[in-house]
Parts: sequence; structure tokens; C-alpha cells
Amino acid sequence: MEFPYVGKQCDHPQCKQLEFLPLKCKCDKVFCPDHFNQHVQICESTASNIVTHLKKIEETYQCCYDGCKSTSIVPLICDKCQKHFCIKHRHINECAPLEPAAVAEAKQKILAPIQQFNEAKASVDRELDKNLENAKKKVKNQETANKVQLMRIKNKATGLKSVPLIDRVYFNVHYPTSIASKVVPIFVSKTWSIGKAIDAIAQEFKIPNNNNQTVSQKLRLFKVDDGHILTSTMSEKVEGLLNTQMIINGQSLKLEYVSDECLSLN
Repeated sequence: MEFPYVGKQCDHPQCKQLEFLPLKCKCDKVFCPDHFNQHVQICESTASNIVTHLKKIEETYQCCYDGCKSTSIVPLICDKCQKHFCIKHRHINECAPLEPAAVAEAKQKILAPIQQFNEAKASVDRELDKNLENAKKKVKNQETANKVQLMRIKNKATGLKSVPLIDRVYFNVHYPTSIASKVVPIFVSKTWSIGKAIDAIAQEFKIPNNNNQTVSQKLRLFKVDDGHILTSTMSEKVEGLLNTQMIINGQSLKLEYVSDECLSLN
């Protein structure tokens, strides 16, 4: 059973695979686990977020001396009042000793921002680790499912017998909606162009193919999982799409009559 509306596509320009547990960056883009770490290293939003957190840390310890606005990332606490003073004012601070409860309260005020930051960071780290682990499990399960489906397709697939076994690529191809509601296992050659592969599938299905004519409707191949076209360039090689993982051996595809401008069935 297919779920065309589940998950999101990886925003990496050379990936675009459907990811059921996508990882979302601060810039609102989503990625698969393989490309998420690459992106965050160059993402301006992530860098800006780090700078913001660093500024917050720097502003945590501000000198308590009247009129002094200096800050420090290292606390210099007065033994008497338990307040932070900069190096210039720490020895000229005049204060009376505080009661133990007041000392604890003053210390808590100073340490609270750091504690909150550490807790938030730990929570984010745990969530990220959980998402990565779930993504790895999902990828592993998907790979297993693809292997099982490929084995089933190979036993029933039809195609041009002259295609060498080593060059065969297998797909579960859905008939065009206007023709029939059928799914047929097909094999094509990885050395063919997408245009030639579509011609071979149309011939196997025994359906009209006007791709070489100037008409409004042309046969194109789409992914069943997300509805996106494999490619609008008919000269692109099947092997090239396999190498970039735009398609995988054993994938379910949809053959459909569409206009030249159509890029998605959704």
C-alpha cells in the first residue's frame, strides 16, 4: 500500500528523496539523515542561532557595581554578598555579609540562566539523537522492503528479452489512469534513455504513444510515493538517475498522459 502524502522530500538539490522522518533545520528546510549534518555546517540560520546563544551566555554575568556595564562569561562572586563584580570593581565593593538564604538566592539568580541553557541544550540533543535513531531504523526497514519487492518483481517482470541480465532495471509500473487500473512488473535497460524506456513500456502495455508527435498529451513516468516526475529530459539515462538515487531498482512508478509542463501528479 502506497502513502503519497506521508513524509517530506529532502531539500538537498541532488537528493530529493522522500523522507518519512525528516530532520528540520532552523531555516525550515528538511533533510534526510545523510544530508542534514552537511547542511547545518553551512546554514546561515544555524550560525546565527549559535551567535545568539553565545551572546546570551556573555550577558549572563554583568557587574553589580553601580554604573558599571561590563560583562563576563566567568563569574567573579563576592564572598560576602555573593554578587558578581568585574575585575576592576571586585576589590572595591563594600557590602555587608548576607544571610545564608539571601546568599543562596543570589547564587541561584546568577546560575539560573546557565542551568536553563544547559537543560534546553540537553533536551534538544536528546530529541536529535532520537530522530536520528528513528531515521536510521526507517531507512533500514525501507531498504529491506525494497529488496523484498525487487525479488518479487524479478520473478514476474516482462520486457525486451535482448536486454542483458546485468543491465536490467526493474519497476512496478502502473497503467495510465485513463487506460486501466493495473500494475505490471517491467524491466528496462539501465543504458537506455528515459524516453526509450517509456517507449518500451508503452509497447509492452500496448497503449497509444504520441511522444514523437506534437500533441498536448505525452507519456511520462512519475514516482508513486510522491507523485513527482522522474525527469522532464527524455534523453537522460536510466543509469544516471540510479546513480543519483532519483530512482531505485524495484521502485513503483506511474505511467501517465500529461502536458509537457506537468512535473507532478499532485
